Amino acid sequence: MAPTTSRPALEKLLSATPFNRLYGFRIQTAKRGACILRIPFRSEFERPDGLIGGHAYMTAADVAMWLAIATRLGTDERAVTVEMKTNFLRSLRRAPFLCRARVVKIGRQLVYGTAECFAPGHGLLSHHTLTYIRLP
Repeated sequence: MAPTTSRPALEKLLSATPFNRLYGFRIQTAKRGACILRIPFRSEFERPDGLIGGHAYMTAADVAMWLAIATRLGTDERAVTVEMKTNFLRSLRRAPFLCRARVVKIGRQLVYGTAECFAPGHGLLSHHTLTYIRLP
């Protein structure tokens, strides 16, 4: 069993990813098998009708799960998304939100988990189930 990856190591991993310059995700909490990200409001997330677009929730869920997996496997092991199912439950306008991911099972090749995006005072925004494959 690999030791829990430290929060500084996760923050270093996240800051090294070019896509995070676009999104500005920040780690709120990280513990063994789980991660909560803070997602700032950015006008680039908005649809023409002012709602935050689904791509922001899906990306947050994917990144939160990636980091949750890293808390279990370490930052050097690579795993990539092979499947994601998303249910959008409530809309949000011009506000930051949080995304909580949890590893459900780590197998020899596949990792399964769930993620939820939510905003205090607004409730649950989206629910995601994710499958990752561990790369050799």
